[in-house]
Amino acid sequence: MAAKKPRYFYRIENLPVVWLTEKSKSHMVSTDRALLSFIENPPGCVFPLHSHPSEQILILLEGEEDHICGEEKFLMKAGDICIHPPNVMHGGETKTGFKGIDIFCPPREDWLQKLKAALKERGEA
Repeated sequence: MAAKKPRYFYRIENLPVVWLTEKSKSHMVSTDRALLSFIENPPGCVFPLHSHPSEQILILLEGEEDHICGEEKFLMKAGDICIHPPNVMHGGETKTGFKGIDIFCPPREDWLQKLKAALKERGEA
């Protein structure tokens, strides 16, 4: 008998892989009100400047990124947090690579579509 899938419990490594750019990937999980993205950018990855209507909180866990948010430019290191207001241009480049957590409220519609496609690919949609 197959084990019943937990309703409230997840392991990051078991979440679907969602490719955000050619080099940037994430494991994602979403609720009606928030989307969590466990992002991994390899050394040399550039995340292009962009904006979206969701508020975004980026928490860097490992590595560093030269980051832009609005008119500000700064070096983010492990333990740093950047709050991206809705519709504010932001992006960055990492020389070292980094791992972090992005929290989107409400969930980004374009990321939800990528997550649904990844789930479908795994036969879970």
